[in-house]
Parts: sequence; structure tokens; C-alpha cells
Amino acid sequence: MNQRVYLLIGAPGSGKSTHGKKMYEDGDNVAWVCPDKFRAIFGWGEGDQSVSAKAFEATRSGLKDSLDKGMDVIVDATNMYRKSRKDFINIARGRGASTIALVFECDKQTLIERNIKRGAEGGRNVPEHVIDSMLAKYERPSLDEFDIIKYITN
Repeated sequence: MNQRVYLLIGAPGSGKSTHGKKMYEDGDNVAWVCPDKFRAIFGWGEGDQSVSAKAFEATRSGLKDSLDKGMDVIVDATNMYRKSRKDFINIARGRGASTIALVFECDKQTLIERNIKRGAEGGRNVPEHVIDSMLAKYERPSLDEFDIIKYITN
């Protein structure tokens, strides 16, 4: 069976991480890589943008290592732009894995409400202006990038 790399795509608060963690917990021979987790390791927390380069390098390395071990991999990042997805897709294709986009599209109000709730529960609260910027620059995935695209509603 062909290995699979799932790129979770969506703005903060869209439900990516919740879905990705469930896939990981319910999966067999599945790895989950997430730059936010590496930011927490290398910096002061998941929101520490000063260590983003190092966090993304660790995410790419984790993707490579997991594929080399024969695992399917979930890449839990916003992946909102073609450029941000390119390295992950190239790594997957270079190792013969199928690329699957799991797309989480929500309206802005839902994202803001979820973000406030997440912050109130002790999680990371992404500023509204950051969400606005991400939504304005969002590039919907296409079949020239991915083998399969699935839209997840939640």
C-alpha cells in the first residue's frame, strides 16, 4: 500500500489540530508532525514565532524520518499558501507517498469565536489581524499540487 501524507490546511481555529490528533490517535502506523509543538520545545510556547524557522525544519525532518520508517504522516500546520506546502509535498513525492489535502474552511466569525474559546481554555489565541491576513492571502489547494483533496466540515 502506498504511504500517505496528509496536509491539514486551514486558518487557526478551523479544527485542523483537533481532527489531526484524532486521526493520529485512531490511526495505525501514523506519525503526527506539527510546527507548533516544535515552537513549544525550541521557544517559550506554541506561539513563539521567533523559532519558526527551526520549528519548520524540525517538522520537515520529522516528515522525512517518519516516511523513511514506512509510516503515514499528518502534517499539522496552517499550510494556507502554495509556497508553505511545497516542501512538504516535495518530500512526500520524493519518497513515493501520496499527497492528500484535508481542507478546513470556516467563515471568519467561526474562526474568531473558536479562537476566543481556545484562549479562554488555556490554549493559544491568535490575534484577529493575523487571521485576517491569512484569510486574505489564502490559496485554495488544487489537484496540480495534491493527489486527493478532501474538504472537512466541522
